[in-house]
Amino acid sequence: MAALGNLGKLVETEVLVIGGGASGLWAANRARELGCDVLVVDKGPRDWGGLASMSGGDLDAVLPGENVDDVVRDLVYYYDGLCEQDLMEEIFNRSFDRLKDYQRLGCEFFTGPDGKLRGVPQRGLGHVKLYPSKLKGTGGEDMAKGLLKEANRLGVKRLGRVLVTDLLKRDGTVIGAVGFNTLSGSFYIFKTRAVVLTTGHPGWKPSYHLNTATGEGVHMAFRAGAELRNLEFIRVWNVPTLFAWEGQTTLLPLGARFVNGEGEPFMDKYSPVLGANTDPHYNVIGMAFEAREGRGPIYFDISQIKPENRELIKPQTGWQQLNYRKLVELGIDFFAENTEWMPQVTGSFGGLVTDIKGRTSVPGLFAAGRARSMDPGVYLGGFALCITAVTGHMTGEAAVDYVKSCAPSQIDVDEVEALKTRLYAPLGKVGIPPKEVLTEIQETIFPYDVSILKSDKSLKRALDKMEKVRCELLPQSAAKDAHYLMKLIEMQAIAFVSELYLKASLMRTESRAGHYREDFPARDDENWLKWIVISQKDGEINLQPDPVPFDRYKFRPARYYMDNFNFPRTYKG
Repeated sequence: MAALGNLGKLVETEVLVIGGGASGLWAANRARELGCDVLVVDKGPRDWGGLASMSGGDLDAVLPGENVDDVVRDLVYYYDGLCEQDLMEEIFNRSFDRLKDYQRLGCEFFTGPDGKLRGVPQRGLGHVKLYPSKLKGTGGEDMAKGLLKEANRLGVKRLGRVLVTDLLKRDGTVIGAVGFNTLSGSFYIFKTRAVVLTTGHPGWKPSYHLNTATGEGVHMAFRAGAELRNLEFIRVWNVPTLFAWEGQTTLLPLGARFVNGEGEPFMDKYSPVLGANTDPHYNVIGMAFEAREGRGPIYFDISQIKPENRELIKPQTGWQQLNYRKLVELGIDFFAENTEWMPQVTGSFGGLVTDIKGRTSVPGLFAAGRARSMDPGVYLGGFALCITAVTGHMTGEAAVDYVKSCAPSQIDVDEVEALKTRLYAPLGKVGIPPKEVLTEIQETIFPYDVSILKSDKSLKRALDKMEKVRCELLPQSAAKDAHYLMKLIEMQAIAFVSELYLKASLMRTESRAGHYREDFPARDDENWLKWIVISQKDGEINLQPDPVPFDRYKFRPARYYMDNFNFPRTYKG
C-alpha cells in the first residue's frame, strides 16, 4: 500500500459519490444516514450544488390520495410506449416524501389561498403536476443549500476541484477510482467498496449555465463495462435569444404560446389539441419547419396569461432576476411584449442502464439522477429535480446494502501507474486546444437537420465529421495545464456521446417521442417499440435493440402522444 500512496494522494471511503449535485447529495446523505462512511467528489467547487443550484426549484410529485397508476399511464402515453414502468411507479410513489424532505430543509413551494400546494398540469397530461418553487430565481439554489446543510449535519465528506477519470476494478468489480485536481494537477487514488455515479447527463456546453454536464462520468462508466441507453434522444430546448431563465414549463399550461414572424400561433395548426402546451421537442420541430418556410423569427407570447399567474414565474432573486434586469436595461419587458426565442441543443437523454435501485451491470457501480437513462427525449417540467431526489435517495440505500455484503479489495498498483501515465500524457504539450475541438463538434451536431429534423443523409454527413474529430483532432489535442486537461477530457466525452447519438439516430428508422426522422416520420411499433442499448465487448461498440418488457409491465400503450401532431411531410432526400 505504501507504493500505491507514492503514486498520488490515497483516499479511502466506503461509498464514493462522483458528482456533487442534487442526486449526489441525496445519495450521500442517505448512505451516511444509514451508517456508511461517504465521500462526495466533484470537478467543480466543493459545495456549488451542481446544475440543481441553477434550476428553478420546481418539483413533480404525486400527493396523498392521488393514484400513481394514473401517472404511469400518462407516461406510457407521453413516452410513446418507451416507459420504464416499474421505475416510474417507484419514483412517483416516493416523490411526495422527497417533497416533504425539501420542505423540512427549508424549501418553499407555491400554495393557494387554502394553504394547499398549487400544482401546474404538465404537457396536456391528466395527472402529472409540477409544484412551483415559491422563490423564483433561487428555488434550486435553496434546494442545494438545504442538502449541503444536511450533509454537514450528517458528516458527509466532500472534495471539490477533482475530476475522477477512471474506475478501478478487480475481478470485474469496481473497487475504486483515480482522478486529478483540476487546478494543481495532483493525482488522486480512491479506494472504496461502492461507487455512485451522479455526474448528470452528457451535454454540449451550449451556454454559461449549462457548461458543466459533459458526459465524462457516463463515458468513464462505459469504459468500465456499463451499458448505455437512449443515446438517440437529445434535448433541444426553446430558449430566449437573450438572457434565459427557468419557467416556460409553468407558463405554457397557463396560456403562453409561440408565434411566428407573421404573428400566427403556429403550433395550433401542427397540434390543434395541444398547441404550444407541450414538450419543447415538439415546439422546436414546429419552429424548424416555420423557419425553413421563411416564417421566422419565432416569438414567445404571454399576452394570454392572467396577471395573477405571472407571479408564478417572475424572477424574484438570484441569477434569473439578474437576467430579467438585463432585459429591462435593454428596454425589453418580458411581461409586456413578445420576446424572440430560438431552439438550443443542450444535452443528451442518454445514460447508464440500471435496475430500479440504481445498480448497473458492473458490480459495485451505481448511478442516480441524470447519469442514468429514464426519458426517451421528452421532458416533464420539474421531473429532473424529482428524479434526482428520489433516485439519489434510493440509490444511496442500495449502495449501503451492497457495502454491507462485500469486503475491501486490493488495488492493482501497476494499473494505477498505467492510468496515471496515460492521463498526464497530453499535459504541457503543444497541440489543438480543447475549445477548437468543441467548436467543431457543436458545428456538427447543432444544425437543425442533425438535431431536430433528422435524416439518413444529414446524419451520415455529421457522422463523417465526427469520425474526423475522433481520428484526427482529438489525437492532436493538448492541455497546457491541469484546467485544460479537464477540458480535454470533457471533449473526449462529448465526442464519444456525439458519435453514439448519430449512430443510434441512424439505427432508429422511425419517429417516436423525442426522435424525429424527416425521412421516417411515422412510428413503427412492430420493429421499434424497443430501446437501443449500447455495450462494449473486446473493444467493439455494439448497438442492440431491447424490446420493452410488456410481459412484466402493467400497461400496454393504447394511445401515443406523438399522434397529437401533424407535421409536414416534405422530405425529398
